[in-house]
Amino acid sequence: MRQFVIQGRSQNPPSPSCRDEVTGLIARRHAERQLATLLAQAAEREAKVAILHIDVDRLKEINHSLGRPMGDACLRMMAQRVAEVVDSRGSVSRLDSDEVMAVLPDVADTEAVLPLVERLLERTRQPIELSGRTVLSSCCIGLALYPDHGTTVTELMRHASLARRKAQQRGSLQHCVFSPELLDVGPDRILLRSELRDALSRGEMGLRYRPLICARSGQVVGVSAQPCWHSPHFGELEASSWISTARDNDQLSEICHWVLANACRHARSWYEAGSGLRVMVSVPAEGLAGDMLVERVAEALADNGLPAELLEIELTESGLMRDPEHARDLLERLKAMGVRLVIDGFGRGHSVLGCLGLFPIDTLRLDALFIEGCLDNPRQQAIIRSVIGMAHELGIRVAASGVSSRRQVEFLRERGCDLLQGSLWSRMEYSDPSPS
Repeated sequence: MRQFVIQGRSQNPPSPSCRDEVTGLIARRHAERQLATLLAQAAEREAKVAILHIDVDRLKEINHSLGRPMGDACLRMMAQRVAEVVDSRGSVSRLDSDEVMAVLPDVADTEAVLPLVERLLERTRQPIELSGRTVLSSCCIGLALYPDHGTTVTELMRHASLARRKAQQRGSLQHCVFSPELLDVGPDRILLRSELRDALSRGEMGLRYRPLICARSGQVVGVSAQPCWHSPHFGELEASSWISTARDNDQLSEICHWVLANACRHARSWYEAGSGLRVMVSVPAEGLAGDMLVERVAEALADNGLPAELLEIELTESGLMRDPEHARDLLERLKAMGVRLVIDGFGRGHSVLGCLGLFPIDTLRLDALFIEGCLDNPRQQAIIRSVIGMAHELGIRVAASGVSSRRQVEFLRERGCDLLQGSLWSRMEYSDPSPS
C-alpha cells in the first residue's frame, strides 16, 4: 500500500509504528513532536509555519450508512488527495476519526497559503468511486500561522481547530483563518455541554424558519423549522454548532420533541390566518428508534389542532437505513395520519436508493453537494436529471437544497425540479421572536 506521508526536507521519515493504520499518514503523537521541532527551527530562523486543520465532511454518515470498511476506504482516498495537493511543501498527519492536519513550513503569510487551501477544497469535493458506488464528501479547513496566531504546538493546533469549527458553521467546502475573535465566540466544548444542558428549561431555544420555494411559480409553499440557541454566553448559535453536543448530552430527543411541538403551534396560527404554508421538521436517525416518533407527531397535531397535511417530517438516509423494515412501518403509520414525508440530503451516500420503493415518501431533497457547481459539471447535471426522472416515475417530488443563484434556479426548473431552498432566499427567513 502506498504511504501518503509527505515529509519536510529537514525531517527523518517516521518508523511504521508512527503511522496511522487506516490512512498511512503520520499519527497524531508523532506529528505533534515533529511540529514542536519545526517550530523551534522556525523560531531560530524567524520563519513562519502554517497549520491546516482539515475535517472530512460526512464521514460518520458514510460509516453509518455504508459500513465502517467503506468509511475507512473513503478516508484513505481523502488522505491521499490531501497529501497529493500538499506534496513536498509540507507534512500531512491524521489527528482523529475524521480530522487531518497539514503543516507547511517557510510560508510568507496566510495569503500565500490560501491558493493551496482552495486547491484542497476543490480536490476533496470530487466524487469517490468505491466498490461500484459513488460517494460524495468534502472538507472544511481551519488555518493558524506561527508565530502570528500562537507559539506552542497546543496553542496553534487549538486555534486551527477553532478556525475549522467556524468554517463548518458556514457550511461545506469552507475555510477560515484564525482570528482572536474566535477565542470569544468559539464554543468551549466543556462549557458548551454544561450550558446546553438546561437551555430548554431556561427558555433559550428558538426556531428559525427557512422558506421552501415552488420552482414553477416562485411562491413560498412551506418553511423548514430550524432550532437555534440564544445562549447568554455564546450568543445565537445555529444547530450545526451544538447538535453533536446535544447528542452527547442525551438531549437530542427532548429538543426534537420541543421543535415539533412549537413548529406545529406556529403552523396552526398561520393556518388560522388563512395561510396554507406547510411546516417541515427534521428528525435525526435516533428519532426512528422505537415508536415514540408516531406518538409525538400525533400528540403535536392534536394539541395544536393542525391538519396533518400541513406537517412534513424530514428524515435522513442514514436514519432510514439503520433498520429499513422498522422505518417502513413507522412511515406507513405516519402516512396513514396524513403527514407528508421527506428524505433529506438525498444522494450523500446513495444508501437508500435500493430500498426507495419500500418507503411511502412524498419528497426527495437533493443534497446541496449536487447543486454546488452543477452548472459547470456535466456529471452532476446527469445525476440531477436521473434523480428527478426516477422520482417523478415513482410519484415523488424533488426538492433541491443549497440553491444560491438565479442560474441554478433556471437550470433546476428546466430539469423539472419541483421545490427549491437555499441562501438565495435568506432575506425571507423568519425567526420566532420570543424563544420559549
